[in-house]
Amino acid sequence: MLELLNSNTVLKSGNSRIPGGKKFTRKCSLQIRKRIRLRNCLRKIMGGGIPDTWHRHYTVFTGQFDVNYFPELLYIPEFEHFMNYQTEYAHVFENKNVLPLIAKAVGVRMPERLYQCVSGYGTNPGNEHETIEAAAERLHDAGDLFLKPSVGTSSGVGCRLVHAADGVDTLTGEVLADIFRGMGRDFVVQRRVRCHESLRRIYPEAVNTFRIMTYFWKGKVLHAPVIMRIGQGGRHLDNAHAGGMFIALDEDGSLHTTAFTEFKEQYEEHPDTHIRFDECKVALLPRVIETAERMHRSIPQLGVVNWDFTLDEDGTPLLIEANVLGGSIWLFEIAHGKSAFGSLTPEILRWLRQMKRMSYTEREAWFARNVKE
Repeated sequence: MLELLNSNTVLKSGNSRIPGGKKFTRKCSLQIRKRIRLRNCLRKIMGGGIPDTWHRHYTVFTGQFDVNYFPELLYIPEFEHFMNYQTEYAHVFENKNVLPLIAKAVGVRMPERLYQCVSGYGTNPGNEHETIEAAAERLHDAGDLFLKPSVGTSSGVGCRLVHAADGVDTLTGEVLADIFRGMGRDFVVQRRVRCHESLRRIYPEAVNTFRIMTYFWKGKVLHAPVIMRIGQGGRHLDNAHAGGMFIALDEDGSLHTTAFTEFKEQYEEHPDTHIRFDECKVALLPRVIETAERMHRSIPQLGVVNWDFTLDEDGTPLLIEANVLGGSIWLFEIAHGKSAFGSLTPEILRWLRQMKRMSYTEREAWFARNVKE
């Protein structure tokens, strides 16, 4: 049975931080009949013990109540923990210098890699050893570059855009070799991505990405309702924690009416381009979803992955990265105003309860027999 967690615990627990903060959630109040319905449902499934903090929070964002909302407080410590119980694989596949090898084998395109550094060892695109100084010299006039740490980062932390000309970043005046050295022992240098026109027209300064969560369930790779993250304000990152916004998409690529920020700012048109969201459609989204599911089938060691994809200039799905550890589910449920797992939520909650009672060996056998097959 799940341990009882109070609201204060939820609000302070790492990545389970409630967007907007405690004061915001305290303003939420579900109608009495909805709360009774919710508590009866949770008691029936789990024997009680799940606070309705996240149900209240999701509901106040969109005005939509769904008894099947999946609480954020259960995602990392329970769902992700049991789905990705083989943590040795999780750490490897999440590495941004390893993922391109898997993607290439599956025929999935990723941004052009111009230089990478793994544990302090640098290599060029031909997989030949290259020092940081040599790489900086080779790329001294490379133009727009995107640099990011390859391990231990999230929400765009440590990423930066560089315009290389004559060995200097023209955006800051810093020497290119110094910038590379400042990235640490694990990083990658990529050619800046130019997105498809259907994404650029919404906001051209960032690589706007689709967040697609795929998960194994009873022998199939399923996906949660898709969202798109969009930059704003001249920033080149689209992450919600970096000031970006997020919006729900239908399966055919049609954008919903309203985009949100994590602080409940709402937009029906983009504040910079003034494009109305409900007039936008990314018709190539089904191709992106299929590509995400194909990627997940290539790494069945993991039960759940949050993929970041975009569309390159010619409309080909482009994998940006895979988020395997420390993910979240609140973006999907706030954007769509409904559960990310839909009618599967009660079944998944019962599965979590069962997993908590098992040893690692029992869990491994059960997982292979009931989730993958």
